[in-house]
Amino acid sequence: MPDVMDLPEGLTHEPSREHLLTEGLPGDGAFLEFRAPVAAPGGGGRWFVIGEAVYGDPVALDGVTGELRLGDGSEGDLLATSLPALVALVREVEAVATGAGDPGAHGGRRGAAVVDAVVAAAEQRMRAVDEPLFAGTARPAHWCTALLVASLAWGARPGEPGGPAYAFEPDLVEDLARLVGEDGDGAVRRYRAEDLPAELTHEPTRRLLVEAGLPLGSEMFGVDPDDPLAALDSTHPGRLALAYWPHDLVIALDGATGRLELPGLYGADAPASYLHRDVSALLYALWTYERLRADHDRWEYVEDEAEGEDWHVFDPQLFLRTVVEELVERVDPEAWATPRHSWRLLAEDPYTGGLLG
Repeated sequence: MPDVMDLPEGLTHEPSREHLLTEGLPGDGAFLEFRAPVAAPGGGGRWFVIGEAVYGDPVALDGVTGELRLGDGSEGDLLATSLPALVALVREVEAVATGAGDPGAHGGRRGAAVVDAVVAAAEQRMRAVDEPLFAGTARPAHWCTALLVASLAWGARPGEPGGPAYAFEPDLVEDLARLVGEDGDGAVRRYRAEDLPAELTHEPTRRLLVEAGLPLGSEMFGVDPDDPLAALDSTHPGRLALAYWPHDLVIALDGATGRLELPGLYGADAPASYLHRDVSALLYALWTYERLRADHDRWEYVEDEAEGEDWHVFDPQLFLRTVVEELVERVDPEAWATPRHSWRLLAEDPYTGGLLG
């Protein structure tokens, strides 16, 4: 907590001074990092920077009224009406991000419906924390996007020993199909157990293909709607052709372990041929990416002022581009282990401008 001598003279709002001296600020949270107040450039001695968002915008405190804005002065976007409200909002977002780590939360269920329920409940609590901030029809800067990003942890949970890498309800695949399908009407291919080849002995993968299936219509993940899983040639024993990956690469499924590889990338034996630990990890990574991409794309042509057209500083697309690689990598770090791994190549492709373009 800052010492009384650390508070600038221009910071005259007594409740804010009291909060800083008695409660202080969190070090970081909700994609914001905090520090002792310093005069904001161009703030006329009234505005004080107390932190910064992960995407680079400063967080400024009005030394007269106690309001918080994203930006370095009065032209910024309202972030909270007071320091206590700001801290409470940070805690709500952090609670969403960390709560998914409790394996018993929501009865152990994970998936799209759980994510939506978690977001709805958190939004209600956040509105109660700072009613004036959420009073209008426009989305407040930062918070809804921060909540979206934090909620992705509820998409899946680590699987049990001997099971899939991740456990989730079939609705995660249905949601993924909706995200990648035309006009939001994507379909799912669920396999019949009797149609799966004998070479596929990895039981968690068999169950997932039957119970949850694979999304159709994805540009990233090309799944055939009808053809059976077929064995690759003799140079890849025990491997099945699951689907296609960008650059017309075949995804090879190891029938015994569930491991996914890209043998056409750098040769069958190269470590960079690794794609994912198993199909569950691939689906969770893709769902994470597609949820972020959907929100990124919706801001491409914003015409409705209620959706945030009146923001002066906040750029939700920049926020999402800042965090997308870390979030997808977190699902399966080995899939990003070297610059030669496929996800890393896609993220650093100069022609596409990265995962979100």
